[in-house]
Amino acid sequence: MKSVRIWDSEKANFSGFVNVDVAQGKIVSIQQAKEIPNPEFVLPGFCDASVTIGANAVGGKTSRSELSKVLLGYLSAGFSHIESVADPNLAPLLKEMAKSKWNGPILSQSQKPILYPELNAGDGAIYQSGLRGAVDPKRNRHFPIFLKEMDNRGFSQTELFSKRKELEENGHLALAYTFADKTSWEDALDTGFSVLFHPMPEGTNLFRAQKRNFLWAPMFGILYLQELKKNPEVWKEEQSQWAKLNSHYAKYWKESLVPEEENSDSFPSVPFSVFASQFRLEKETHSNLLFASGAGHWGLFPGQAAIVEVRLWESLLQSDAKKEERPNEITSNIWDLLFGRKTYSILSIPKDEESLPIIRRRIIQTLTERTCQYLGADHGGKLRVGGPAHFSILTENPLKRASGIFPIESMVLGGKLVYTSKPAKEGTAK
Repeated sequence: MKSVRIWDSEKANFSGFVNVDVAQGKIVSIQQAKEIPNPEFVLPGFCDASVTIGANAVGGKTSRSELSKVLLGYLSAGFSHIESVADPNLAPLLKEMAKSKWNGPILSQSQKPILYPELNAGDGAIYQSGLRGAVDPKRNRHFPIFLKEMDNRGFSQTELFSKRKELEENGHLALAYTFADKTSWEDALDTGFSVLFHPMPEGTNLFRAQKRNFLWAPMFGILYLQELKKNPEVWKEEQSQWAKLNSHYAKYWKESLVPEEENSDSFPSVPFSVFASQFRLEKETHSNLLFASGAGHWGLFPGQAAIVEVRLWESLLQSDAKKEERPNEITSNIWDLLFGRKTYSILSIPKDEESLPIIRRRIIQTLTERTCQYLGADHGGKLRVGGPAHFSILTENPLKRASGIFPIESMVLGGKLVYTSKPAKEGTAK
């Protein structure tokens, strides 16, 4: 690639113009190059900390015929690595990917999630009942614990603390899935969990030290979709935006569901604006964010789910940034309906090319370096000489364009072109 600008994770900014050489799946050189008009921009492969491949986002299970589209969906949004949660053993899928030569992201899988014993653990293939669950050496070191309650009964703090310590002593990491429940949030924090998933409920009691000592994947999109389906007109407008930002979603899934459909997500019916307000209130937690799209939940498709989550992050973080709106900017009433007032506006485009919007820089760092290091991704969320050639290619600067970080144009994984939004022959990266 000649005269491109690549993401420098040390500076959280794009580099100057460089030539990038790739050979045998690795970046072999990055050299200064001459400036050209309209360069391409290169981002490290993104990482997603929580997806479910076996759920098809319309309330059913993913069929074999859908799997290649599902895997390509992650690539279409620039994701090189994803972590599966609540899926059966993925070993057969990996064999099928190799056999059928499907393109897809690099997969990792958490341990089977733990449920409170009195909850239905299904057929036993996906969840484990109780805190004595066994460790599968073929899966990674992440151990999700679902803090759902049954008739106001759940794991005690003593049990949770003991299990967390036991896992850490054996090289594992306990993760708390809180389902946006206040008691679950406080139990997880009080017992020292360092990674939490799902939105923070109103009134959650956080001590200053706690705000700094945990990673948080809000997964706002799950609750956002539940509320959005009550507003068909808004749903239609948002769906149109997702389709513009992800051609793969537009081609395969745009017409897959309608907002009146019910879903079985076990989350509270609290208005989304309440969780948005709590997020704004706890500003210190914004530096702790971990990226998880929740793809597989109702309405959240591979690739599109990440776009939903990133747009929500940007809208909520912008409300704190106190940036002026662009002149004559027309803001959608979507955010009036969901947040109670206008909070979403595209950041102003600075006249100085190097004065880049800080919010998008932070989001890119979370999508790449922070979440990829959490997953143990081989590229570490960086572009570096000697590192794997996992990256997406964009035709515009995502820090400045009106559409934001998305869409991407092409995706390269291990030096191979695995996705492009334009008709092209897949193969060696050019």
